Amino acid sequence: MKKLILPAFALMVLAQWAVPIKMIADSESVLTSGTEYKFRTEPVDPSDPFRGKYVTLRFNAARFETDTTYKFANGEQVYALLSVDSAGFAQISNLYAFRPTDQGFNILKTRVSYASVYDGKQIVNLDFSFDRFYVEESKASETERVYWDAQRDSAQVAYAIVRIQDGQGIIEELMINDRPILEIVRELNEKEVQK
Repeated sequence: MKKLILPAFALMVLAQWAVPIKMIADSESVLTSGTEYKFRTEPVDPSDPFRGKYVTLRFNAARFETDTTYKFANGEQVYALLSVDSAGFAQISNLYAFRPTDQGFNILKTRVSYASVYDGKQIVNLDFSFDRFYVEESKASETERVYWDAQRDSAQVAYAIVRIQDGQGIIEELMINDRPILEIVRELNEKEVQK
């Protein structure tokens, strides 16, 4: 019996390490070889003390209008077929209850937040899994301020670069007018130091 305890313990420890290592490897795979999409953002911004500082993002593409032949339910897992509009931003071109096999890498696995029918059309609001851009604590308040300023100014364009692979999406960068937000924050901090 004692001979089995040590191997069983070693197997348990290996299993506990294998799960997070696989999750990290999967995320890195998406970031290095996933298809890049630009998702235009809308304003929202809380702070969660248990997860650190982050900018919560809401996306224009998360709202989809479809016919009412299939009724999507709140909380239902769905598959969004992505395309790109004339300005280069991601949009949903179709929504499926089951993963389509013939759509290649343009599929994003997501959930229905809320679905309703209005004037013969079904409006489906989606919860994207990549709705937070995490920021180092020392840069958090300045990043939030820059993001909010950009959201209030209609002349500025805020969007997230998201990599999509095998239905999974991961934010690579948060951009303001085609510049990484952390680069803007760094420049602002350098100007403050020079004063």
